[in-house]
Amino acid sequence: MKIVDLRSDTVTKPSPEMWEAVKSLDNRMIGDDVEGEDPTVNELEETAAKVIGKEAALFVTSGTQGNLVSLLSQTNPGDEILLEELSHIYKNEVGSAARIGGLMVRTYPSNKGVPSFDQLQKLIRDREDIHEPPTTLISVENTHNYHGGVIIRPEVIKDMKVFSHKNDLKLHLDGARIFNAAVGLNVSVTEITKYADSVMFCLSKGLSCPVGSIVAGSKEFISKARRYRKMLGGGMRQAGIIAAFGLIALEPKWIKRLADDHKNAKLLSQGLKNLYLPIKVHPTDTNIVIIEMLEKVRILKIITALNKVGILAFNISKEKIRFVTHYGINEDDINYSIEQIELILKKYL
Repeated sequence: MKIVDLRSDTVTKPSPEMWEAVKSLDNRMIGDDVEGEDPTVNELEETAAKVIGKEAALFVTSGTQGNLVSLLSQTNPGDEILLEELSHIYKNEVGSAARIGGLMVRTYPSNKGVPSFDQLQKLIRDREDIHEPPTTLISVENTHNYHGGVIIRPEVIKDMKVFSHKNDLKLHLDGARIFNAAVGLNVSVTEITKYADSVMFCLSKGLSCPVGSIVAGSKEFISKARRYRKMLGGGMRQAGIIAAFGLIALEPKWIKRLADDHKNAKLLSQGLKNLYLPIKVHPTDTNIVIIEMLEKVRILKIITALNKVGILAFNISKEKIRFVTHYGINEDDINYSIEQIELILKKYL
């Protein structure tokens, strides 16, 4: 049976070029990264910092760890941070900001990831009031997962920076899929990242590495982040073995390849719209397609039925299913998926 895995871009497998890079390693190219002695990790961090437009960078085990070390490095226990109400940090990172960081978390509503600054202003705590936790950081997610891979445009990030500066806040950018945003807008990624005090991006999503993410910011910030990474158990030793994948992932041609994923996502989106079934296909900016059921249905039955015909997807709510395109998915896979999704939806809707 044909399998088309559209659950997430985290299921990607490395490219042949990545495997060749790993095969070319020898003992001279790896070392103890905790001691700063792994040449390949050092090269990856230097390359990542340059690509993302920051002074320094740090290789971490995952996006979740990267977000947490970023929050820890820019706050103190008892501070309050502002997170978008559907953000990955708030919904999918196990409450680590509160449990490990001792941070108060307050959410803000948005229009597809874009906040109202009037509403945000009302959430800022009075630092002179000893009864309230000080608000010290705000985070934005780009692209935004639960809003369907929507791109938060550079001018919005700039406005958030101005707002942050006005209120003496740090601005963290959860850029797990930031290169999808840059490719989707056809701009340099630094046009988006330059406004943030810290940036996290994943190597293990659309960039197709088997593991790892990057945190980037000032040298002072990365020095703190390195300490927190160690505290969280992320002090890997001869990590150059996995960092080598990341060096290939950050090559311009590999970043540009994300446009293929966007093309396939739009093909899937349009194909689902053409079914004329009681579903809403949310706008598709990048590599995420979300469909919403307009009739009451047990969504798990649809997911199970799709799995049985080889179409793997996630239900992200009681009404919505998410499909994510990535390296390894081609146009034939998309056409097959549309055919199978139509058959299943007609059965249950």
